[in-house]
Amino acid sequence: MPVHDLGYRKWVGKRNHQLIRPLFVARSGITLIWRRRMLKLLLMVAWLPIAIPAIGIFCFEQGITDVTYRRVIIRTLQGPMERPDLAAQMLQDPVSVRHEVWSTLILGFFRVPQLYSMVLLIGLIAPLLISYDLRSKAYLQYFSRPLSPNEYIVGKSAVIWFFLGMITTLPGLTLYLLGVLLSPEISVVGMTWDIPLRILLASVALIIPTTALAISYSACTVENRYASFAWFATWIMGSVAYQVLTNAPRMGRGRRNSINMDVDTERWLLVSPYHTLGKVETWIFGLDTGESSVWPAILILLAITVIGTLFVRSRLIARLSV
Repeated sequence: MPVHDLGYRKWVGKRNHQLIRPLFVARSGITLIWRRRMLKLLLMVAWLPIAIPAIGIFCFEQGITDVTYRRVIIRTLQGPMERPDLAAQMLQDPVSVRHEVWSTLILGFFRVPQLYSMVLLIGLIAPLLISYDLRSKAYLQYFSRPLSPNEYIVGKSAVIWFFLGMITTLPGLTLYLLGVLLSPEISVVGMTWDIPLRILLASVALIIPTTALAISYSACTVENRYASFAWFATWIMGSVAYQVLTNAPRMGRGRRNSINMDVDTERWLLVSPYHTLGKVETWIFGLDTGESSVWPAILILLAITVIGTLFVRSRLIARLSV
């Protein structure tokens, strides 16, 4: 009878339900990342832009009865927001464009400040999730318990979901609540009841594919800086490529003649993750009715999610089978 049995033994501890196991992985990751002071500062700064669309909703609601506020909103719609059609409708019947103005302001909140915050936030935390475990072999400690690769991936992804929800979903719902509180009448809820659901759907469209892309980069290498570089390069180079491909034909035509010709910007939409997400989010908020042109963007996001998850799973299985 051996004195020391060094072989594999069956797990004899208490087993939790399969749906609960990823929560323990997520809790450990959130606890470690939450200790970083830079992250707390970033989360605080990410909430500051909520004041801009909140002021816009307040001015719009006041503009329904006050001519001064109405002029301000009309100038904003014609200028920065580039929606002269809404400005013309507001002159005739401001209440009829309430839903679309609210959706436009909340979409702008998602598209500009929160998307930039998302890119920076994931670039700081995602490379630490899997690449660090691969380098330090901490994944062996996770899988020494009855934990499957899928449960491990869900747990690590939930860390990103948690922090992204704090800077996208929660501020978006808070913005809608502020809009209701700043409105002169409670009947506004009946006209905008679907906006919170659209906020949740837009959050899912933003969070799920970006998380899958981030953890796949993190699983590619054991060096955090390489994963961070690949993440930021994807967003920067994609946006630059889109601007070059859409502006080059316009510049070429401008040299030949002075006639301003329209350029098909939808053709190069999929080269940029930023513009691909923008297409889907605009459709979710009901501001883009072209369903035929949005499906390629949706399929791209689904492909990124599936391929990224399968890649991470194959990397883990390859490490565990050594």
